[in-house]
Amino acid sequence: MEIVNSIKIFLRNLKWKLGIHQNFNNPHYSGIYGEWVGKNYLKKKGYRIHFKNWRGRRDRRNEIDLVCMDKKVLVFVEIRSRRENSLVTGYDSLNTRKRKALLKSFKAFLKEESMECSTYRFDLVEVDLPQKFVNKPKVFHHENIAIFNDSLH
Repeated sequence: MEIVNSIKIFLRNLKWKLGIHQNFNNPHYSGIYGEWVGKNYLKKKGYRIHFKNWRGRRDRRNEIDLVCMDKKVLVFVEIRSRRENSLVTGYDSLNTRKRKALLKSFKAFLKEESMECSTYRFDLVEVDLPQKFVNKPKVFHHENIAIFNDSLH
């Protein structure tokens, strides 16, 4: 079964590399595609991807889209996919509840994983999905954003 899933993922990624897309009306599909676009964007910028969709061992609800290294800085990345005509940007979609969940996940990661790094930051990657499949998605990378106010700590 695991081999079948690996083949499906390989074929899906191959279609995306060739520019073949399906309907972005499915939120699950557009989220997976947005994460793929964001991951490839960061790789091109020289980021080293260490974890994709990391989940906590103690609490599986703790999830981080990407954990990367940018030179010597550990980077936690949240990827937000939206239709290009969406009323709310990916940055603005980070409500208080999501921010609390992210902070909890980051703390869990630092506690559970043994990565030797003294500096870390939070980045947000927004992927605006096109209306027409022939157009390419637009990517906006917000580095080192401060989304955690004192009341969340």
